[in-house]
Amino acid sequence: MSFIRLKKINDKEYAYLVENKWYKRKAKGKNKGPRQKVSKYLGRSYSFDKVNDDDFFSFKKIDDLSKYLKKGKSGIIRDLVEWELFRHNICKDDFLVDLDNKIVKKGKKEVSLRINEGFLNSFTLDRLFRLRIGDSYHLAKCFIEAGIEVPKDVFVGMFGS
Repeated sequence: MSFIRLKKINDKEYAYLVENKWYKRKAKGKNKGPRQKVSKYLGRSYSFDKVNDDDFFSFKKIDDLSKYLKKGKSGIIRDLVEWELFRHNICKDDFLVDLDNKIVKKGKKEVSLRINEGFLNSFTLDRLFRLRIGDSYHLAKCFIEAGIEVPKDVFVGMFGS
C-alpha cells in the first residue's frame, strides 16, 4: 500500500510517495509492525483553494450525459482535470499539466498540486489514466488521491455500468 506524505523543509512543503509494509513476525533485525519507506520524490507541493464553483456540466457545456459518456475514459479524465484546474484557478503560465505525457511541472521541475483532498502530480495522473474500468472502489480512491472530484452522474454513468 502506498500513500503521499508531505515533508516541510524551510517553510516549503515537498511531496513523497511512501510505501507501507506490515511485518507479521520478527524478521532479521526487524520487530513486528509497520515499516514505511520513501519510494519516490514527487516534487514541491503547491496548495490551491477552490475559487470557482462552476459545475462540471456547465463548464463542459454538457446537455446529453449519455452522448457525453461515449467520449471514453481518457477524454472524460482530461475534462475532469481541466475542470479542477479551472476551479482552483491554476494558471497554465505557472504550471504545465501535460495530460498526454502525464507530467505536472513548474519550470523544469516536477511538482505536486494540492487540490481538494489530494495531490495532482505525475504519479497520480499516470495512475488515473492507466486504471481499468471495473473496480469502482479503487477508481474512486485514485480520483480522490489525485484531488479530482467526479460528479456522481458521470461516475455512475461511466464506471458503474
